[in-house]
Amino acid sequence: MKLTHKVVAIAIATMFAAGAFGQGSTSKVTVDSINQSQSGLLNKQEMDLGNAKGGGKSDVTAKNINQSQSGLLNQQKMAIGNADGKGSQSKVTVSNINQSQSGLLNKQEMAVGNASGGGKSNVTANNINQSQSGLLNSQKMGIGNADSKGQSKVVVSNINQSQSGLLNKQDMQIGNAANGGKSNVTAKNINQSQSGLLNDQKMNVGNAN
Repeated sequence: MKLTHKVVAIAIATMFAAGAFGQGSTSKVTVDSINQSQSGLLNKQEMDLGNAKGGGKSDVTAKNINQSQSGLLNQQKMAIGNADGKGSQSKVTVSNINQSQSGLLNKQEMAVGNASGGGKSNVTANNINQSQSGLLNSQKMGIGNADSKGQSKVVVSNINQSQSGLLNKQDMQIGNAANGGKSNVTAKNINQSQSGLLNDQKMNVGNAN
């Protein structure tokens, strides 16, 4: 695993930077260039940026974020600006986010600006790209979804999700609300593409349950 970052901020966060956890905890960070890569077998890769839990508050500005993984039976996850729990607040401005994965029997997930359990997220994101290729893979992207009295306010542009191969599953969820949640999402230029054989593709935008 390779992780490099240049931080200009009040605080330098450890490893994946800028998560706030716990009542009264705060994080304010500006990050430029985060690169995380992994290859091989039965690996797990995660990146957390500007997430808030348990009443914590995060304020993050980040650009040029890259996460890549290749191989077999791997798992990849990226979480940016999500808020979980009453009193939790995330404010994140990000640009140029890239997540890529290739190989066999892999799982890929990206969550941006989702809110749950009474948390509040406020995210502005530009140029989000998620790509996956291979066989029997699963790909999922969630942006600005609100659940269990969470509140999300997200402005996003240029969202691209692509997948190619055989027996793959692709899912994109944007601005959906459930169980008393409230979502306020402004999005433009949303693209979802899939190619190959016996694949499954799904997109839900702005649904309320």
